[in-house]
Amino acid sequence: MGGHGYSGWWGNMGGPKHRGIVTYQLSPYEMKTNAHLISKGTHNFFRRTSSQLGYILPGVFLFWAVTHFGKKRHEYINSKAGHAAGHGH
Repeated sequence: MGGHGYSGWWGNMGGPKHRGIVTYQLSPYEMKTNAHLISKGTHNFFRRTSSQLGYILPGVFLFWAVTHFGKKRHEYINSKAGHAAGHGH
């Protein structure tokens, strides 16, 4: 039981070397992460979001409707009228 000592940092744990794995990396000087963020980013955000509204809104509406119904039902069941109707605890 117990460890056999320090086995190395993540990715360099002393195991067999992997062969045939090719990795690619882009130089940080070639990446322009914030290029045109304000001028083109806002337009792309609204364009992409508006194209997804047909997929998003039905789920949001269903969640709202179930939550709204549940809150109203909970209020009714715990009210005087709900207790009188026999829905009380």
